[in-house]
Amino acid sequence: MRLLVVGLLAALVLPAHALTPAEIAAGAARAGNGTRTVVRRLAGNALRGRDNGTPESLKAQTYLVRKLKRLGAGLDGTQTGDAAYRQPFTFGTQQGTNLLAVIPGRELPNEYVIVGAHYDHLDSRSTPDGHCSAGGTPGGGICNGATDNAAGVAAVLGIGSAIKKLPTAPRRSIVLALWDAEEDGLVGSLHYVSQPLVPLASTVAYVNFDIQGANLLPSLRTTSFAVSSETGGPAFQSLVASAIAAEGLGTRELSYIFGQLRSDYASFVAKSVPSVFFTDATGGCYHTTGDDFGLVNFKKLATQSRIAFRTTVELAETATPPAFVAPNPALAVYDDAVAINGIVQAGLADQALFSPVDQALFQTTATQLQAIVDSGFGAFDGADVTTLLGASINTLGALARLGCHRY
Repeated sequence: MRLLVVGLLAALVLPAHALTPAEIAAGAARAGNGTRTVVRRLAGNALRGRDNGTPESLKAQTYLVRKLKRLGAGLDGTQTGDAAYRQPFTFGTQQGTNLLAVIPGRELPNEYVIVGAHYDHLDSRSTPDGHCSAGGTPGGGICNGATDNAAGVAAVLGIGSAIKKLPTAPRRSIVLALWDAEEDGLVGSLHYVSQPLVPLASTVAYVNFDIQGANLLPSLRTTSFAVSSETGGPAFQSLVASAIAAEGLGTRELSYIFGQLRSDYASFVAKSVPSVFFTDATGGCYHTTGDDFGLVNFKKLATQSRIAFRTTVELAETATPPAFVAPNPALAVYDDAVAINGIVQAGLADQALFSPVDQALFQTTATQLQAIVDSGFGAFDGADVTTLLGASINTLGALARLGCHRY
């Protein structure tokens, strides 16, 4: 009997095992669960776009805190109850509330991987033709922000839920972060990195979602982007590439500059935290009243959630966390040209959707990019970077001029 008791006590003090590839794969399969319910609630007319400082934002916060409480403790250890999940702020002229929870790590609870998305959008600040902007006046059609960024919030919560169901917690702690006032200039995440609730020096990496489950064209329904992973060096890039390969979505890795510093990843990179930004870029429905529940490609969103789950858990498990690498002063690399060229060439299948002027622009862009790629890695130079950045901006402009359609 004594031997049995000793054996049981020994079992209690043994460290939890590292997550196996099979356990991570099983967790990934659950990461997209529940996203439809979250998007339906956040992007419903009742929450009127979740603009910071509005009664509807408070309703969204109540809903999201309730979700977060099922997944982890509030990140602010100086507070109790719901207040532990809230980080209120006044930053410049903006007021808002970040929402944060933590799932403690099994071995290194004082090291963190942050997974985040902004939950605010643009209320009814729309023009008669349906375009939404932070500087608009409330009173128009509702800007529900389904892909931007209710879908990103749903991915964060789905990943958190899948992590909670793992047989053991990841090695490092996972912070689930929902930012406010992103639409006003990344205000919520800027406040957080200026007053972090866990040390930035102990933050291994940041995983960001902004615009998920969106399609740029019929030919690009499986196209998505992972921006800025080079800020964690080759190991981080390889980790993201492996997560993408495991799930089979056509997600292209692009350099930091291609996010245009227009999402919360930029706040963390500025503080030397390795970051990856998962996005579907800005198409014709971006910041319009057409960005509603019916626009979301939930099959794509589920796959995106699985990719980011794998990325997050591998970051939490790795023995060698990524070391920060400052953004490339040359802005772009040859691989960016290859990736963007592949997207533009695929998009040519839908060039009939564009106006004659934009068809010509699209064809010129495709020709320029193909020439850069054909010239090879060794010939890639500053002039090619300029052409590549211009081609990217021109392509996004042409996509915006298509207007909002459900592909």
